[in-house]
Amino acid sequence: MATTFVAVQKPLLAFVATALLLLLAFARRVDGWRWLLALTITLLVCASSNLESLVQASFYPRYAAVGALIVWGLCLPHRQVARLDPWTRVFVGALWAMGGLATASVAWSIVPAETMQRGLALLMLAALTHVLLRKRWGDRTTMMADLRVIYVVLSLSAVISLGRGLTDGTLAASVGSSERFQGLYNNPNMLSIVCALTIPLGWAVYRHSRNRVELLGIAPAVACVTLSQSRTGFVAVLVGALWVLLRHGLGPLARLAAGTSVALLVAYLFDLLPGIVGAAWTQRFVTRFTAPVNGDLSNGRTEMWQTTVDLWWQNRPTLGYGYASRNHLFELASYDEYFGVGAAGVSVVHNSYLQLLLELGLTAVVPLVLLLLVAGRVLLRAPLRRANSGLVWLVGTGLLIQLTESAMFGTGQTYPYVFWFAVGAVLLHLPRDRQVAVSGRAEGTAQPVEGARPSDRARSAAADGARPADVASRRPGTRTDAGADRPRAEECHTTR
Repeated sequence: MATTFVAVQKPLLAFVATALLLLLAFARRVDGWRWLLALTITLLVCASSNLESLVQASFYPRYAAVGALIVWGLCLPHRQVARLDPWTRVFVGALWAMGGLATASVAWSIVPAETMQRGLALLMLAALTHVLLRKRWGDRTTMMADLRVIYVVLSLSAVISLGRGLTDGTLAASVGSSERFQGLYNNPNMLSIVCALTIPLGWAVYRHSRNRVELLGIAPAVACVTLSQSRTGFVAVLVGALWVLLRHGLGPLARLAAGTSVALLVAYLFDLLPGIVGAAWTQRFVTRFTAPVNGDLSNGRTEMWQTTVDLWWQNRPTLGYGYASRNHLFELASYDEYFGVGAAGVSVVHNSYLQLLLELGLTAVVPLVLLLLVAGRVLLRAPLRRANSGLVWLVGTGLLIQLTESAMFGTGQTYPYVFWFAVGAVLLHLPRDRQVAVSGRAEGTAQPVEGARPSDRARSAAADGARPADVASRRPGTRTDAGADRPRAEECHTTR
């Protein structure tokens, strides 16, 4: 927190001081690769900052850091190579296809230089994800340790945002007036979507480690999402959490409803509700969800979407205008009659899927559908035990965010790295039916395997029930006393 007081006038000094503090705190606990990962995420955060000095200082180093992670990952020992199942291969292949298509669109792009730079960055995102899944994350413990590093950096960015807002007065202004809080980031929506991913990621880290200290990083992220007054982040986090609860069954939902009812009853009995509901800040927050701006509850998003569809479908439906051409395109369309679309005042799409169609056209439909299919498989099929509950929550939140924000492939910022890392992490460790069957035959037990279907468990239990009770006592090398059903370790291999 102390470094945030310097961030107003000397942001670079604050950044260096924070890095040194992290170095002292974790030097003995984090290996070199994770240090480079932390630096990469930090540079991506700085590139999304509203401080021009941080943006300039991190613009090229962020890509160099991603490249260094790829090279380092490729040099890892071959014994750590993981075999990817078909769905994970589809995921990696679709990411590569999207990056390749984005880079190839330089041939027809209206801004070839920007398309080339951003296309190569997207290829680097695909390459880093591939290296992580293939070479490093086959061990789940290693994977969660890497995700914890990302969580720590994002949580610190939320803390620094709050501290900077406290020193420059923007935090007080967001609480006492209608001004939205943006902290360290270049706008409130950016702060909100990054912190919206930090919350479920922190829950995943906690569920893996069972260390309640890990939950501390969620608090500043929740505060930033709320103070930003971003409807996208707020709703996406809640809906993602409700989806996880719904998959757990009606019991957790019923307990949540009961707990909420009790809290409201207590607040009513102690006459706290009028003070909470009637507070000026609460009224402003509710107004964000109910009061339309210029007659549009979406704050102009429907107009942006209609303009985007018209520009795409009427002019270049097949190939689009080239990857990362959106800024230049809207500027041209605002005064060029050739496009036949009135785009005055429109500068962003605020929808990841429509922006992809605008920039890459129908050629992007196949890889986009494949990526959405694997994300849907994560939401529907991933078991919700331990860390998976948080990672599935993150994937659901991210898919909803992309409906109203253009962040799905924003390779210069943190969001796409965290989101696609989470999708790949869950896919890589999804249990497969073949593994369940083989495990059941090898062990000869009816213990349920994570992710196994009820029919698989029933067949395993039936097989165990049909086995004669005295089989163990007739096996060579077994005892008839208290350990009769357990073969000796040295004879187990020979009897098989």
